[in-house]
Amino acid sequence: MKTILISNRKGGSGKSTTAVNLAVEFSKKHSTLLIDFDTQGHASIGVGLSSVEENGSHSIFLNSTLSATFRPTICENLTLSPALEFFDVYEYSDISGILKNRFKKEKINDFFEYCIIDTAPTYDSLLKNALEVSDIVIIPVVPHYLGIVGVEQMFRAIYQMSLSVGKKPPKVFILPVMYNPHINEHKESLKKLIENFGEDKLFSPIGTDIHLATQFEYKTPSVLSNKRSKGSNDYKKFAQELLDKLKGS
Repeated sequence: MKTILISNRKGGSGKSTTAVNLAVEFSKKHSTLLIDFDTQGHASIGVGLSSVEENGSHSIFLNSTLSATFRPTICENLTLSPALEFFDVYEYSDISGILKNRFKKEKINDFFEYCIIDTAPTYDSLLKNALEVSDIVIIPVVPHYLGIVGVEQMFRAIYQMSLSVGKKPPKVFILPVMYNPHINEHKESLKKLIENFGEDKLFSPIGTDIHLATQFEYKTPSVLSNKRSKGSNDYKKFAQELLDKLKGS
């Protein structure tokens, strides 16, 4: 099983939109697990469910098994571990290594080909738990100055957290989202990202598309509900690019 972490410390960067559409696209051909680690529960909503008040992904920190949180979704090959509402990570002094332990003890790798984790825009033990099991980190970014700053901060955070848990840092890639080629700031920011991190670190951009914004209202991912829209086509292209990188790793 390959585990992909979708993360950015900056809110509003399209994390949940990316996690949902990627998970659904993967599930068309592969058994996929989507873990919603953001208590807002947006990824859960995106696949037709919602966050829960008990037996959610965060319940593993309350002595639950991960598999006890699994829910079927609108996609046959996609399983969700929904977010647990009102979970406060700061109430716990030490929850390091728990997700990694659950993966190992429950042999999660034997049941899924891919796992996608959506995280909150925070720098905390939840992110550290997710990093411990991740093979690849995707940083969605809106192409403007503060977006670039956020990417730089995420690269440092990932490196420092990986060192703190004694793990080799995962491969990190950047996904420009809400990209409009007619906006000069977007074009210049994209060039800056390539200059700073290298073209091989960037995926093809996800363009602006109203269907990506409204998909959560209808609880159906754009790659299913609006298959011919620009956003859907962009996410399909991204999913294939990512699969190619995973096969080559």
